[in-house]
Amino acid sequence: MLNTVETPASSFREHWRNRRRGRGAQVIIYTGKLLRMFVYQTDWKVLPMAALIAAMVSMVIRKDFFLTMEGDLKGAFALTCVCIWNGCFNSIQVICRERNVLKREHRAGLHITSYVMSHMLYQALLCLAQTILTLFVLEKMEVKFPSEGLITRWFMVDIGISMFLMSYAADMLSLLVSAIAHTTTTAMTVMPFVLIFQLVFSGGIFNLPAWSQTVSRFTISNYGLKCIAAQSDYNHTPMVTAWNTLVKLWDNEVGGTISVGQVLDFLSDEQNALLNQYRDTEIDATATVGQIWDAAKSSSGFQELREQKVDATLTVGEIMDMLESSSVLEKLRSQGILGTSVGEIIHTLSETIKDSGLRDYSVGRVFTVGELLDTIHAEELAEAFRDVQLGGKLTVGELIRMITENKDLQAMRDREITLKTTVGKLVETIGVDTVKDLVQNRTAAVSRVAAYDYTEDNILYYWGVFGTFAVVFSLLAVLALEFIDKDKR
Repeated sequence: MLNTVETPASSFREHWRNRRRGRGAQVIIYTGKLLRMFVYQTDWKVLPMAALIAAMVSMVIRKDFFLTMEGDLKGAFALTCVCIWNGCFNSIQVICRERNVLKREHRAGLHITSYVMSHMLYQALLCLAQTILTLFVLEKMEVKFPSEGLITRWFMVDIGISMFLMSYAADMLSLLVSAIAHTTTTAMTVMPFVLIFQLVFSGGIFNLPAWSQTVSRFTISNYGLKCIAAQSDYNHTPMVTAWNTLVKLWDNEVGGTISVGQVLDFLSDEQNALLNQYRDTEIDATATVGQIWDAAKSSSGFQELREQKVDATLTVGEIMDMLESSSVLEKLRSQGILGTSVGEIIHTLSETIKDSGLRDYSVGRVFTVGELLDTIHAEELAEAFRDVQLGGKLTVGELIRMITENKDLQAMRDREITLKTTVGKLVETIGVDTVKDLVQNRTAAVSRVAAYDYTEDNILYYWGVFGTFAVVFSLLAVLALEFIDKDKR
């Protein structure tokens, strides 16, 4: 029983011993046989093959796995492929290649359940070894795994359990195919279709039609991709595709014609979600005297302001009251002169004017704002104080309100502006970091998938699904092999 080709005498003795042994003893015997086949019949070759596959995959996923949404999904799909590939090719030929020997031993008293159980134990050890080797290679190839796990203390243990259970479920699926197929040729012919079915209906990479959603729920790959994507924290990593596309268009020219009124209406729209995010943001509104004076002179309404008339006529009484009460002249009034103070002199003068009836006498004239500015030499003053800073901080909302309520701009609502710039300059005007964060966070929020949430419930549920698949496939393999010897019934 330990060899695929046996002599009649040794076969008889083995069969006789099997008749006297129970199911547990048969499991131990066949597990030992499979372990010897692993060593002497080169079944160990699946381990270096698993390491080679892991090395090739790591070169593709190591740059952005666990860093971006796209990287997480790509990495999850790649690891799912690795696990299903390893599991399927572990056991695709193990039953059909010794089908004739199994039939003879079954007639001699071998229990099918013991035979399948021994394969389940052996394949579990093989999948565990492949998982450990795969993770070792991925880490050596500088795939940046997180350190802390969600279910256990170590992330490598968490993802290792997921990969082991996924590989084992695929292994049991392949064992079922091997139990149904009568020859190795048939099994190897069916295997590519099984793999393609698993990968196409994984549901994460390919957009599946509505009718296929139900079919997808019966594939190992669907739950495998969800499990790895959840463990990579897909929903809390940025999506970079839109931003990378924008960067590729950096030097492309954009332009068009827009009216001043359209710009003002856009800024004043209270429902504008983009602007509402920044209305309370403070900006530095500090400006120099020179900047303010230059801006005023360039305004179309400045000349109109210069021509406005100002009535500066005052009565003698108003002038005296101003001299007596003005806070600006307070220091001057307290100064002494000829044994008295300036304030007392002004007060005495005011009383004298009151007694003489001159308080109601008007003095002054009407002049324009331009004449006033010229009289005080406003141009020279602005140049003298050009570098003096004025102002402070204000919010974006206040700045927008100042712009939209500006009469000069409102008077030019119908004026059209032709804009021509590059995508890069437009982004730089708004702020590269601001646009990058906005694009990545918005696209990430839209791309969120509840099945990829990094929660204990999700992970444990997927582990349970893998275990269920493995048990169901192994039971179906037992059922298929129970009919291997139809002449016995």
